[in-house]
Amino acid sequence: MRSLILPLVILGLPLAEIAGFVIVGREVGLLATLLLVFLSGAVGIALLRIQGFEVFRRVQESARAGRDPGRDVLEGALVFVAAILLIVPGFISDIIGLFLFLPPVRRAVATFLQTRLTIVTAGTGFYRSGTAESGRRTGPRVIDLDEDEFSREKKDDDGSKPTNRISR
Repeated sequence: MRSLILPLVILGLPLAEIAGFVIVGREVGLLATLLLVFLSGAVGIALLRIQGFEVFRRVQESARAGRDPGRDVLEGALVFVAAILLIVPGFISDIIGLFLFLPPVRRAVATFLQTRLTIVTAGTGFYRSGTAESGRRTGPRVIDLDEDEFSREKKDDDGSKPTNRISR
């Protein structure tokens, strides 16, 4: 049953979009229909810019605070999908895209997807410096050395390479 859903959506959605164009075109006329399609694309681009930057800011704040940004990343992906649905011509995809732009709907979809997906995030240097309230360090200890201050070769105290000697 699950294997049939995706092909039906792929085949059925374009047919439903064509039927939507015919119905809306018959009711409001050709020029108004084309104007609505153009307007929905422009709205999709504008909303992507506005909400996309907001989601990006939240991801950065979560990472800086040491929290897992996985939820914000997922919501950012949903904003992107919503914008694509608005940009693609069609009234059904526009309705779905507009619903995904609503934060409560987006949070509900993100919660549903989180129960179905495993989201793995990897730290890339966004660690909070200092200590947490418990006194533990919240990030790795970093020691910054110049190239002349570090070498992979072992050296004796006098700076020469060690010899293989056995002390008894």
